[in-house]
Amino acid sequence: MKIFRTASEGNDLAQYVGVDYIKFSISTIESVAEWMKNNDDIAQPLLANIELLLVISHKYTTDANLLLEKRKIQEWKQVFYDWFARCESKIPAKFRAGLKENGDELFKELEQYGH
Repeated sequence: MKIFRTASEGNDLAQYVGVDYIKFSISTIESVAEWMKNNDDIAQPLLANIELLLVISHKYTTDANLLLEKRKIQEWKQVFYDWFARCESKIPAKFRAGLKENGDELFKELEQYGH
């Protein structure tokens, strides 16, 4: 085993933790996006998963840029907007605009990553 810097991931066993979490997040988002394609409920876990992916991506920027595909990010974004269009009238009016704005902001931030 080797320690090569003071950061928490600066050793042989921990150096790929960021990669593992990003891969897990992508897998979860893929599953959620597939479910949302046909979901007409007002519940949606996609934005919460995107937000957590962003938290991880901020710390592990290089890994996020290597693992995230811009094409997939656009697919996830489209799934969210399609869901929103289907369910907008079911979302309580006081949350409607804020939910869409939250999605806009999260996807704008996520689009800064990837290849």
